[in-house]
Amino acid sequence: MRARSLSRWLLAALLLTQTACGSLSADDRHRAAPRFNAGFNLFSPEQDVELGKASAEELERQTPVLEDERTTAYVQRLGERIAAAAPGYRFKYRFIVVDSPEVNAFALPGGYVFVNKGAIDASRSEGELASVLAHEISHVALRHGTTQASKAYLVKTGLNVLEAVTGGRGFEFGRRINESACAAASALFIRFNRAAEIQADIEGARLMTAAGYDPRDMAAFFETLGERTVERTRETSNDHPDTATRVAAINETIPTLEIAPKPLRDTEEFHRIKSRLSRAR
Repeated sequence: MRARSLSRWLLAALLLTQTACGSLSADDRHRAAPRFNAGFNLFSPEQDVELGKASAEELERQTPVLEDERTTAYVQRLGERIAAAAPGYRFKYRFIVVDSPEVNAFALPGGYVFVNKGAIDASRSEGELASVLAHEISHVALRHGTTQASKAYLVKTGLNVLEAVTGGRGFEFGRRINESACAAASALFIRFNRAAEIQADIEGARLMTAAGYDPRDMAAFFETLGERTVERTRETSNDHPDTATRVAAINETIPTLEIAPKPLRDTEEFHRIKSRLSRAR
């Protein structure tokens, strides 16, 4: 009875906040602390994984996932290379390619990253695609999704319900959230505020550098994206900083990074994948 009541409270909280879009040892599962303080968070990293998995499964049922093993494997390898230096908890990352021409990508808690085919097409080099993945990986590593959810829960449900839901007591998120709650949770988890977006840009630039890429490709991608999506930028201006602000933050970070003398910027494999996707249209 108590579990059902808590489940209803959780569902109500998630729906009200919808606005858009066995334990492992610490030595095995944790890394150095993130450079940013992601903020107040009522969820454990393990709960990030449970919530992200439930939301990702629901999204995969609703979203046209690209059925191309070669492309998916390529994006997974590239993502894993970038994620190898991600700070904080050692999430196991999974990269899903969405069969959509829209230039978009988003991340769910626990390591689930969705990237649209359109984002691959809009990237002019592997470095630019790496920047897209690095940004989303940073959202996961900095735990922006459940930080956002924690704040929303506090506003909508009150501390008592939050403590009951997050304090253990036999309540398993991934098994209890129903499909409606998953959809609401997904929308909540992938909408971040402007500060979180800038954090993900800066941390993403660091991840690119650690993986041997040139973070200037991230600035270049945002400049191109800004030129191509003026209307969309206006529509989402409440959530995302403008392109000039993002590019400036990245450029301010670049002098602090140890970029390789000859950073990796492009590969033949990237262009083969782009050609493959182009032929499949």
